[in-house]
Amino acid sequence: MDRSSIVKVIALMVTGFGIGIDFTGALMLVPAIESSFDADITSTQWVLNIYALFFAMTMVAGGRLGDMYGHRRMMLFGLSIFLFSSVMCFVSPSLDFLVIARALQGIGAGCVWPCTLAFGATKVSKPEHRALVMGLILAGVTTGNVFGPMLSGLAVNMGEWRYFFLANVVFSCISMATALILMERETQHKPDEHLDLAGMGVLSFAVLLLLYGLDVGADWGWTSVPLLMLFFISAALFILFPKVEKRVTEPLLLPQMMQNREFRITLGLNMFNVSAAFVGLLYFPQYMQKVLGWSTFESALGLAPLTVLLAVGSIVSGTLYNDFGPKRLLFWGYLIATIGAATIVVLPGDLGYFRILPGMAMIGLGATLTVGPSGTAAMCAVKPERAGLVGGLSFMTHLVYGAISVACATAIMYVVSLSELRQYVAASGIKLTEAELRTINGGTLETPSAHAVISRLSSSEAETVQRALSAAFDSGMSMAFVFSALSVSVGLVLALLLDEKKLHRIES
Repeated sequence: MDRSSIVKVIALMVTGFGIGIDFTGALMLVPAIESSFDADITSTQWVLNIYALFFAMTMVAGGRLGDMYGHRRMMLFGLSIFLFSSVMCFVSPSLDFLVIARALQGIGAGCVWPCTLAFGATKVSKPEHRALVMGLILAGVTTGNVFGPMLSGLAVNMGEWRYFFLANVVFSCISMATALILMERETQHKPDEHLDLAGMGVLSFAVLLLLYGLDVGADWGWTSVPLLMLFFISAALFILFPKVEKRVTEPLLLPQMMQNREFRITLGLNMFNVSAAFVGLLYFPQYMQKVLGWSTFESALGLAPLTVLLAVGSIVSGTLYNDFGPKRLLFWGYLIATIGAATIVVLPGDLGYFRILPGMAMIGLGATLTVGPSGTAAMCAVKPERAGLVGGLSFMTHLVYGAISVACATAIMYVVSLSELRQYVAASGIKLTEAELRTINGGTLETPSAHAVISRLSSSEAETVQRALSAAFDSGMSMAFVFSALSVSVGLVLALLLDEKKLHRIES
């Protein structure tokens, strides 16, 4: 690459670094947020899910607006929103306020990310460098994924998890400065584009209702009429979505793109590669803190085999793309990730940290061989002026399914751990009500509600309950990874079905 292209890539990597820090760093704060707001895992998962959902739903619009008005301009707009919402996260007085602030962060990131990808895809000097540039940008994000947990761990060790969001403020300012200084204004736009607000609205509500149903299912009862109605409305909206798409001027899924079987498979490959990684990023730190008794910072270091592989592998997969092709990389990546998720299920709990270490490494390696190549394959299938749209679309499917995976895994984990906890406590002769079991299940004993439950027990009973919680969490996490392993294996089938020779450039 020439010097000008290298400077642009560095600026894009800086922006990606700031986004990467926010995503994984916030995950490490979950136990601290539980304690601060007296919440359980089914509630605090929204810190991840609401961000991923709004990030995903905004990306297609952000990418299309970038195509219309300039990717640099939309990046600066999105970074401004991200900066403001980071301040909101810092001052959050309640969990609901924090969730709203995280949703706004997702909107800001959704404006920034597709334009970052599109800018990288369209501004390189030679088309054959595109895969390398995509890998470098992803490396910026995944390097942020490595440092994010360390920053959040440091913040918690300092006694205040909110300090982490000050780092978001700093990196937002740095990203805005690099965009202003190192990226030139664009002169060619597509002002005739249209936004599919109806399609985005229908799809967003469908996913949101599904996530909410999975959140409250254990409390409402999985066969209760209100919950079944919620799932019915969500399913109806999913069915309505393609009908709405036929009536809008420019739908999210352009017909000429969806007529290409290989492009549809590629979009599927953008989905299923995130299940094990998202579930691992949520539960591995909690396993280290709730079962192994590690501090937040120690857990951040323990997560390094996953996050470091994600960072290094993004560069490697970018350089391998042209030599090996997407099919081969995606097949081996999905196979390794499937085996990695399965090891979490079959390895015994008495191994401690080494129970999750092989799985972390394989899930990280599998993700590096699938995330970049699947996104690059989708973006290389269209004209450069559609790069923003497809960049947003591919990562929309990526994040929406990631949020659904986390919600499904958490619902499974909560039900299984509650059942295990109930049996363990009953076998020990300790009498706790169903409400008290739900209060402590899957969470931390540091919350005020958990303290109220434990305070009436003797010291020996409290120790027994703590052991029961650890065992129940372990069982619940294992079942969550059963779901993840099955989910990732679907991507393995899609990789086998992909015919990369037919992944042609779509005339759109």
